[in-house]
Amino acid sequence: MTDPSPSNGASAPRRVLLADNSPDLAEALGEIIRMEPALAFLGHVRTGAEAFERVQAEAVDVLVLDLGLEDCNGFEVLERLDRAGSKAKVIVHTGYASNELAAHAKRKGAAAFVVKNGDIEALLTAIHTV
Repeated sequence: MTDPSPSNGASAPRRVLLADNSPDLAEALGEIIRMEPALAFLGHVRTGAEAFERVQAEAVDVLVLDLGLEDCNGFEVLERLDRAGSKAKVIVHTGYASNELAAHAKRKGAAAFVVKNGDIEALLTAIHTV
């Protein structure tokens, strides 16, 4: 990826928040995101309420959102963010692969839909391009 250092005039790193109920997966993804110079990892939350609060309170550019959170499903978070007028781009990151689910996520306001199948490059590409 590109080096967004101030000397080359590039913009600040994209600020990424991860909402997932799996701490092990979140830790691994956090480490990968931290290795990307163009990204700034803001941390991990396990609930939809925490995701909504952090997006509203911080300058989150990209929210990587699991559909199965501890307190709700990710679609509820998408709806709340949409009603609040959030500018954060949301990537639905789920273990459920279906065209219908992807289309529903897009209708609810997701900028991208990435299946949790071990393809880290697909997730990173989505984070960089949404």
